[in-house]
Formats: sequence, structure tokens, C-alpha cells
Amino acid sequence: MSRVTIWPADRRITIHDLQAATDRGERWSMLTSYDTLTAGLFEQAGVRALLVGDTSAEMVLGYRDTLPVTMDHLIPMVQAVVRGTSKALVVADLPFGSYQAGPENAMANAVRHLKEGGAQAVKLEGGRRVLLQVEVLAGAGIPVMGHLGLTPQSVNVLGGVRRVQGRGDAGEELLADARALERAGAFAVVLESVPAELGRRVSAALRIPTVGIGAGPYCDAQIMVWQDMAGLTTGRIPRFVKRYADTRSALADAAALYVADVASQRYPDQAHSYT
Repeated sequence: MSRVTIWPADRRITIHDLQAATDRGERWSMLTSYDTLTAGLFEQAGVRALLVGDTSAEMVLGYRDTLPVTMDHLIPMVQAVVRGTSKALVVADLPFGSYQAGPENAMANAVRHLKEGGAQAVKLEGGRRVLLQVEVLAGAGIPVMGHLGLTPQSVNVLGGVRRVQGRGDAGEELLADARALERAGAFAVVLESVPAELGRRVSAALRIPTVGIGAGPYCDAQIMVWQDMAGLTTGRIPRFVKRYADTRSALADAAALYVADVASQRYPDQAHSYT
């Protein structure tokens, strides 16, 4: 049986392409995206998968955590990301309250993400407590990405979103959860804010890809919130965030120049006016 050796150029990436890349030892990248313009830019840069995450609650809608975001908030963002891309795999988050009630709850909302939003996969948080949901979704042909470690939807149980997870005996529990998700049919597992050694152990134990966010260098792929990656966010930044640009300063400078040009009547000038 032949195996994918290059990324497809004439169609969307599938979960099988991601698995093939992992099988051949190629690391791949993932970013969050919530709009058409960033989605297209990230795809052009070579980002293989885009997550329309519930982090949009904080990054787009201004909430303090991810809990308030709803399916009705997310679906227009999923549609925008899908419209702005033609190759990247688009994964849509199942927000808090959209799957915890059981398989029927999960199925109804996952179907909305695929039918209304146009996503190719969904992501949900938790290990063995959501296995039935994962099994039902995967059995219905809906690709499911798991999420272990720091799970932001459980912020009120974890005591905050800055706490490293999986230390000591909790690491064994996380490893058991990861194995259970793989058996249930998940195509990948996000590992968030766990020790690098645990990230290595989980990645070695699973055949499916692990996607790290603060889980060390041994995961098969990496994901970041794009506003963190691009230097747009402020305040306390997690240790794992590497800033690849200072987008915040660039936008602030551009806005200040615009304000000054309008005040001094330098804009609009003749070159920027119709005759």
C-alpha cells in the first residue's frame, strides 16, 4: 500500500495526510484562526491545520475565559476560516456545554460544525469521561481530536489556566487517558501545559499524532494561539509562548500615523482622492 510522501497541492489536507506525516517523522504545525484573512495567510505560510478554537472567547469576544463562547458564536468563524482556505484541515472546537451531556449532545453539535460551518473535524476536551462521545462521533465518520492536560473548559475545577498538569501520579492518568482516546477513535490528541518528559512518553505510546502546546519538543506537531505567536496579546504570557513578531506595536504605530495624518489633513491627499 502506497504512503503519502508529500503534502497535497490540489485538495484539502485530511487526517490521513497528518497521520502519514507523523508516520514518516515529519513535524507539522497548527495555529488557531477565527477569520478569513488570517486563515489564508497561515495556509500560505505552510500551516497544515487550523483550529477555530473556543479561545475566540478571549481573543475575539473579550471574555475572561473560554466558558461563555457558544456554537452560534463559533459557526460563523468556522465558515470564515473555511472560505479563506483551500488546503488546510479546519478543526472546530466543541465549546463548553456542547458535548458534556452525552453522545446525542455531542453528535448534534459536531454535525452543525460540519454541515453549517464546513469544518473537517472537531475537538473536545477530556479523557476517559468523554470516551463514549468520541466513539459515537468517530463511528459516525466525524474526525475527533482529543485534548488533555490543561483543559481550559475545566478552569473552575483546575483552579486556573496557568497550572502545569500531569506531574507525578497525574502523568500516569493522563497517559491512560491518551491511550483510551486513541482506542476510542480519536485521530490526534492535543497535550497542553504538561512536562516535556510526559509529552515524550505519550507521543511514544501513541500511533496517532500528539499536538503540543506547552508540552515540550517531542510531540508530533505544535499549536499556538495565533495572537500569542504574533505578539498581539499582553499581560502574563505562558512560558511556552514564543513571539515571532511584534504585531501589537506595528498596529499601534500604524493607527497613530493614521490619526496624525487625519488631524494634520495629510490624509486623504490628492493621490487618495477621486477625480
